[in-house]
Amino acid sequence: MAMAKWGQILIDSGHESDAKTTIWPLIKFDLEWVTENWDSTGCDLWEEVRSDDFFFNRMAFIYCLNAAADFADQIGESLGASYRSVADDVRAVITKHWNGNYLYESENRPDDGATIHAITTFSLDLYTPDSEEAAATIRYLVKAFCNEYPINQEDNDAGDPGILIGRYPNDSYAGGNPWQLLTAILAECFYAGATITRKKMETRGNYQLSSTENAQWMALLNLDAGATASDLAAAQVSAGDAVLTRLHNHVKADGGKIDEQIDKYTGKQASAENLTWSYANILHALHTRKGLSPDPPGPTTTTAKTTEGGPTNNPTDPTANPTDGPTDAPPQTCCSSVLFESSGAIGMSNPE
Repeated sequence: MAMAKWGQILIDSGHESDAKTTIWPLIKFDLEWVTENWDSTGCDLWEEVRSDDFFFNRMAFIYCLNAAADFADQIGESLGASYRSVADDVRAVITKHWNGNYLYESENRPDDGATIHAITTFSLDLYTPDSEEAAATIRYLVKAFCNEYPINQEDNDAGDPGILIGRYPNDSYAGGNPWQLLTAILAECFYAGATITRKKMETRGNYQLSSTENAQWMALLNLDAGATASDLAAAQVSAGDAVLTRLHNHVKADGGKIDEQIDKYTGKQASAENLTWSYANILHALHTRKGLSPDPPGPTTTTAKTTEGGPTNNPTDPTANPTDGPTDAPPQTCCSSVLFESSGAIGMSNPE
């Protein structure tokens, strides 16, 4: 993916010869392995468990094969059709990762923030950030990570918007904490969803949401019957702002330094310092946010304070109402007050 994009930059800047003679051989060499081994056993994103069926890896294969195919076509190479054919083969089997409730990473590590990263970074026309599967996966994982990290519960009790997410429940690496890079990618997923929703409005107008086709998004962001695409886009932007606002609250005291993790008890940055991946994901989320309206929705919009499990008007839901009490040992039903309505901090600091 990176080489194909760099090759395109070279072409656009008048260096087509370098793109053909330097970049193309590297792409071809890498994809020779991918086309022959995409269904082989390998490592997960975190290099901890092995499987032949990681969602993140397969989404990456589909994206990269198509990007390389477009690049091959542009420079007159003949492998584009072959790359697209393999991408179609991968696409045919990745659909099993939708289990009816959320997109799982692998059978031996089903619940993983890597799925949100894959949706945000690699989606083309499958499991896009505005899809029902994306909303359902966010809804499921947000609840898991809220229960996992005491700092989330404390922030919720304080009325702070957003959520911090990490790699996977019961993570033991360096204490098993929220990760800045994954929290940022969650925010970007909301922003990317809003971008797609707005794009749809260019051809469909401000269409009314469907209680069946948009059920997961309406539940996640607590949008009422009769809500429109404009309401959804505003709520998606607001949700992204809420997530980045919470992240910002935990890193703002460090003078712009971004580390790998945030301690799940103290809320202070921890583990690897100045992690490049953290910086990259935060900057990319802000770049995506830049293309959207800087004005977050106000309290009079159809966006409401919502839970990670959906609307709060279900009397049979044991997490329907916030639980008051100590934050040092909260019950597992405490995470009912994740606010996906922005405080305005990120929106009013829209990057130039």
